[in-house]
Amino acid sequence: MKKRFASLLLCALIILSGVLSSGCSIASSGDTAGTTGEGEEAVTTRSNMTLSLWIPTDDSTTAEAIQDVEIAINSITQVEFDTAIKLYAIPDSEYDEVIKGRIELLEERKKAEEQAELDRLQQQLQAAQKGEEYIEETTVNTENPNMDGDYSLVVRNAAGYDNVGKNQLDIFLIRGAEDYTYYASNFFLEDLRSEITGSSKELATYIYPNFFDAAVYDNGIYGVPNNHVIGEYTYFLVNKDLVEAEYLDPTRLTSLQDCQEFIEAVAKYHTDYVPVYGNYSPSYYHYWNGSQDADKFSVLASRVLYSSKPENVTFDNIFEVPNFYNNYYLYKLFKEKGYVNTAETVPAKFGVGYITCTKDEIAKYENDYYVTAFEYPEGTDDDYLQSVFAVSKFTKNTSRAMEIITLLNTSTELRTVLQYGVEGQHWKYDEEDDSIIVKLSDDYKMDIVDTGNVYMTYPDYGVSLDSWDNAKVQNTQSYYPPTLDFGNPYSDLNTELFKELDALSARLLKEIEAMTADEFKASVARLAAEVNNSDCFKKLTYMPADTDERNGRTEAKGWYANASLPYLWQEYCISIYGEDFLNW
Repeated sequence: MKKRFASLLLCALIILSGVLSSGCSIASSGDTAGTTGEGEEAVTTRSNMTLSLWIPTDDSTTAEAIQDVEIAINSITQVEFDTAIKLYAIPDSEYDEVIKGRIELLEERKKAEEQAELDRLQQQLQAAQKGEEYIEETTVNTENPNMDGDYSLVVRNAAGYDNVGKNQLDIFLIRGAEDYTYYASNFFLEDLRSEITGSSKELATYIYPNFFDAAVYDNGIYGVPNNHVIGEYTYFLVNKDLVEAEYLDPTRLTSLQDCQEFIEAVAKYHTDYVPVYGNYSPSYYHYWNGSQDADKFSVLASRVLYSSKPENVTFDNIFEVPNFYNNYYLYKLFKEKGYVNTAETVPAKFGVGYITCTKDEIAKYENDYYVTAFEYPEGTDDDYLQSVFAVSKFTKNTSRAMEIITLLNTSTELRTVLQYGVEGQHWKYDEEDDSIIVKLSDDYKMDIVDTGNVYMTYPDYGVSLDSWDNAKVQNTQSYYPPTLDFGNPYSDLNTELFKELDALSARLLKEIEAMTADEFKASVARLAAEVNNSDCFKKLTYMPADTDERNGRTEAKGWYANASLPYLWQEYCISIYGEDFLNW
């Protein structure tokens, strides 16, 4: 009997050791629902549960206001989901440090408790092997069960609900791509992909897909980004009065090239107008260079439009791309002629111009100018992951936590309470227009991007929900370049090649900036040839083939498949889309 008991203890030690070494979450990932009865008479039961929600707040927000908002939130979530919420609203200046410290504390506690359990089982095993009775040491716990450090574990107005566990952290806000990667890569987060495609699939109709694309990490989705306005447009404007005066068709005037004759006419016949306003830069280019800065000029570039698909991405000599050299020439020519005004203050009257702003802001120009989107808003990981609600691996229940996150993205009622506070105390509906709200108190202040889907609540006091319409359109027209997730195509195999390429790019950029427009136009073919003939460009852009060795493209001579951007891009796309990518 003692040997069998020792064997059971040994099994327990092996199992617990596996938990310690794996670092896996020991939190429940399913619902706590159960069934009573049998067959058709079985009734699903759902237990009360307490979850924690950690968010940043303005440093001026009062503790009393936070408590009142917590009570208001619970009046919704307890009825909706049998879930109580303990709200931890941390001053903005302390939030990120507090969250990281909290997770580190819970990680240390978990390891210490698992080690203590392992030690106990070892002592019990040793006693059993010796035929001795194991007597566990008893300690007096002097901790206040309702407190954990500086944070209360008790939810107000939540009778029938347990306190938050001292090792529990459920929903918290992550701010920015860097922190998102930190938490995901250190396995501090629950993978929510199955929830997002399953019980919380309605999120797909409330959050633009690019947000979820940005949240993919190592084939998992570890948070739900808060839907908000992404980026800015660059618009191309053409003066309506001048188009009419010159008897031109406005539908044919949508780019600098289209407007060349028009601009000359403005300069000659309408001298009280600025012919060209704004800074022009070639649109939609991803430049490849050793600094990994997509906006830094390089002679090796990809033009990635807002509509580009992975199979459309090419790696080109910039001087062989007509869009680049034609428009670069024209803008340089207009600057030489004194047609261009780049002042920060927009001139009262201009012929054509480039304006960078939101869809809302361009409206003030639409009466006087024909407006064309020159470049749509480009989203980056930092844009899409500015504010992300995640579920920590220390959660009590992943599915129940996702119910709350889903509500913050789909419910105006809960969303508005978390953002603006308690109705009648911190805000009220306008007496003449109940589509807007009025501020009553400064005791509770939140950043609207940090509290959920912005489109589910009011943009500000005195502003109707309907005013989000342009912002929603802007998000649908924003784009997430396929090259943004290319990863890191840089390695020891192409480090020296990129150094050579960067030196070539810097020299040629300096050269073309010193040229006149006509000199540049006359030099384009020579510049293209110089790039094509450079060893670094050849090796960075060739596609490996069976004939490489016969043509002298051997590794001994520095021709490496894994140094070639087109090859690495193909391999990257195959890893995502499969071998079918080769036939697209």
